[in-house]
Amino acid sequence: MTASAALEPDVQIDDLDNAPPDGQCLRRTLLTIIAVAALVLAGALGYALHGSSTSSSAATPTAVDVGFAQDMSTHHVQATTMAGYERDTTTDPALKSLATDIETSQQFQVGEMQGWLDQWDKSRNNPNQMSWMGMGMGIGPNALMPGMATPAQMTKLESSTGKTLDILFLQLMIHHHQGGLQMAAYARDHGSNLSVIRLAGAMYALQSQELVQMEQLLRQLGGTPLPPPVH
Repeated sequence: MTASAALEPDVQIDDLDNAPPDGQCLRRTLLTIIAVAALVLAGALGYALHGSSTSSSAATPTAVDVGFAQDMSTHHVQATTMAGYERDTTTDPALKSLATDIETSQQFQVGEMQGWLDQWDKSRNNPNQMSWMGMGMGIGPNALMPGMATPAQMTKLESSTGKTLDILFLQLMIHHHQGGLQMAAYARDHGSNLSVIRLAGAMYALQSQELVQMEQLLRQLGGTPLPPPVH
């Protein structure tokens, strides 16, 4: 069995999509349960796959190492939520494949980063988000990190279908990746732990490739990117 196959839930999303209107609350509940279960499983698998290499390359984690693992985990969780909805809802094969790739890769990266935090005996949540990037006292627990969608944008995404959904997903995910690249580049260049530096570099390379792909898909659909995020 492959790692991606291990993440497939027993519940069939198509069956949930055909639920009558009065079953929509149940559908949302089940989708939430599936998403949480997938993240838990990804965390366990990611930690198991990478735990030994983390131990062998571990240095005393700095504020950059810890902050990156905490904040990028949170950043990734929103991306997997967006990608999961797009995967389950779009009828475009190219976008379904892209969304699946983003969801799968970022779930495993969350598992790896949370495994480090557990090993370092650090919280998985950062009460002073982004302070590790030299942003003074940080942006606070309720502010948005670079590139993250607002609650209103997430609500709009999760109520959209068809071409409208595909364009909005690409706009938000391009924006999300642009913000993530800022964070990954900083951790790659300023981190001390070799595992952090390697993962941040791999994230930067993969998300740069995905950005090119998403920008091409967005142009084909007649959409335009959102302004790049600033921090």
